[in-house]
Amino acid sequence: MFHGFYNLASGMLYQNRNLNTISNNMVNTSTPGYKSDRMVSTTFKDEILYRNGNLNKNNATQIGSLSSIRAVGLTKTSYNQGNVEETGENLDFALTKPGFFAVQDTKGNRLYTRNGSFQIDQEGYLCLSSLGRVLGEDGNPIEMTTDHISVDKSGNIYEVPLKGLGKEEDGADSEEEEPQLLGKIGVFDFNDYNQLVKGNNGTFTTTADGNAVDGGIQWKSLERSNSDPIDQMTAMMTSQRASQSAAQVLKMYDQLMGKIVSDIGRV
Repeated sequence: MFHGFYNLASGMLYQNRNLNTISNNMVNTSTPGYKSDRMVSTTFKDEILYRNGNLNKNNATQIGSLSSIRAVGLTKTSYNQGNVEETGENLDFALTKPGFFAVQDTKGNRLYTRNGSFQIDQEGYLCLSSLGRVLGEDGNPIEMTTDHISVDKSGNIYEVPLKGLGKEEDGADSEEEEPQLLGKIGVFDFNDYNQLVKGNNGTFTTTADGNAVDGGIQWKSLERSNSDPIDQMTAMMTSQRASQSAAQVLKMYDQLMGKIVSDIGRV
């Protein structure tokens, strides 16, 4: 009888944490480069059941096992590629291959993300809003003198001279300026994604050193979240119903136990 209390109560706690994970996925369905999470359950403290005699306790026979509590095993992150959508914005970048952009926060910590919706901060550095400065392949922040740029597939950022600003006073064109290299966006990948620790805003941290790779940078585009709102809504409804069912059965257990205690008290 008491095993039912353990199973139902632990099931409700698990579903509550599962709903938090699903809610976070739904909130970030519009966050560029976000990778969705899925909670995996396990059992806690399995018990093995044996059968033996009333008098002779030797040669017990195993007849099965029993799990009393359902617990969270791990939270699995899906690194599947999200849809790439063209935005036309000069400071938008999408990765079409495995890898992460590197961002350095104000404390000097390095964060990794697939979110390529960049801006230029007040000091003229390429940055990811509210997180930090984007790092180049050399590990240093990329200084931007202008947002009038061109970018190749390798992530090299070139300053493009504005047309009409290089003319002589007499109307003759001056010597055409060559595009200047401002920096190369760093893309880093890891051999073992289990080393990545997920943080806020779809970022990851790790103590491992990432390897510089070709991330297949697509300029003027963004990778969308791989969290499907329809799938997440379906999972949320399933989890809510499981939690409600456990609560109803738990109430029945409580009423049954109360009846047993009251009946025994009358004897």
